[in-house]
Amino acid sequence: MENAGIPSATICTDRFIPTAAGMAKMWGAPDYPTIFTEHPIENLSREALRARAEELAPKVVRVLTGEG
Repeated sequence: MENAGIPSATICTDRFIPTAAGMAKMWGAPDYPTIFTEHPIENLSREALRARAEELAPKVVRVLTGEG
């Protein structure tokens, strides 16, 4: 998406910090901003997942606007 000029944000759980860093480096963007949240998320209720998303939303906005 970024290569097409469309701002994007990557969100991963913290279990994938090394993987995300490796992928960013492999794609030639070692400083690519990735947003991390606590692992795991698959067992969260709908309400808990919504709360997590609301917590991450400001970070997503900062990444999309180039401030993060």
